[in-house]
Amino acid sequence: MNVVKFEADVQRQHARYKLPLKCVIDGYRYNCLDWSVGGIGVATGKTVLPEFKTFPVDLEFPFDGFVFTLRVEAQVRYCDPTKGRTGFQYMSLTEEQLRFLRYVRDAHLTGEVVTLNDVLDLSGRSIDPLSRKKDSGPEDQTPGHRFQAVAKRSLRIALPAILGFGLLFFLWGALYQKLWTFGADEALVTIDSAAVIAPSDGVVTNIVTQGAVRAGDPVATILPTANNRSVTVLARCDCTIQDVQVSLDSQVRAGQRLLSLSMQNAKPHVVAMVDYSQALRLYKGARVLVELAHGERISNATIRDLPRLTSTDLQSGNKIPINIDVGEADLSHIVGTPVTVRFVQSPWVTASLPEMLRNAISPTGTRSQPAAETNG
Repeated sequence: MNVVKFEADVQRQHARYKLPLKCVIDGYRYNCLDWSVGGIGVATGKTVLPEFKTFPVDLEFPFDGFVFTLRVEAQVRYCDPTKGRTGFQYMSLTEEQLRFLRYVRDAHLTGEVVTLNDVLDLSGRSIDPLSRKKDSGPEDQTPGHRFQAVAKRSLRIALPAILGFGLLFFLWGALYQKLWTFGADEALVTIDSAAVIAPSDGVVTNIVTQGAVRAGDPVATILPTANNRSVTVLARCDCTIQDVQVSLDSQVRAGQRLLSLSMQNAKPHVVAMVDYSQALRLYKGARVLVELAHGERISNATIRDLPRLTSTDLQSGNKIPINIDVGEADLSHIVGTPVTVRFVQSPWVTASLPEMLRNAISPTGTRSQPAAETNG
């Protein structure tokens, strides 16, 4: 039985041409028996290459005066050691590679590239594979086309610039929040008050718990434990009962606070408790932002006064009260309600840290007194 053996199982789709090409496969240089836009036939002699294996192949086009090398991926379609021939098929050619191969084929067919011994000669024109990419557009453009071209160029320039500025502002905002703003640990709305103090030990037999009183009105009565003569405590101002700390018939000691009186014309303000390490920054100056519980913001608030600190205060690590004036805002209906306070400093503040410490620490060691309280 005779066996018929074909050179290739698949019919060729591209015509083969004979040109003096060389190819480098796996480090060895071979002669090309023929080539096409779809593949090459290589004189591999007795070398056996596995079928359907893909190799990187360097095609060398020996033009007169230079050699043009084109690297392609090629798959072995058949290998015949008897004839000394191996057929390769190109795999995944790029548009530029395919355009160059088509140019060489067309130039060979039209006589622009001819074979002279073992080299290729350019008889008509130079190789310009990009010249066939597309036809050049019309030289004259309408005003609308020119406007669109200018707009596209401007957009390509402006868009990266806008994105860059946006990123810069974002980073600057994050840095500003980190370095030049800080919040109070806690804050609430309060009002200036005067404390009413028990003059002696005894039992509270009478006390005013609400309403307004005038200067000289009795606000509490104490029956001393030493004798049976009661002591009447009088109001020292035209005030309103703000807070009562003791109850009727309770035992009190001399110096104990009985109740708090607020001036009738007193204006509510905010007291913010700030850590000492952050409070030192307020001596450079800062803008105050107050946010109430229901979401309203007061942007024109100002620091009323700053206490004088001692070295002992700094070493204690406690928090200090900062009195904040809320301007024309009426907070009388939310006295005792917590609020949020944030301090904002300017990056260009020129006061130095040593100067801030000199202003903040009292050389005489005077103790700081809470500004929210007056002597009763």
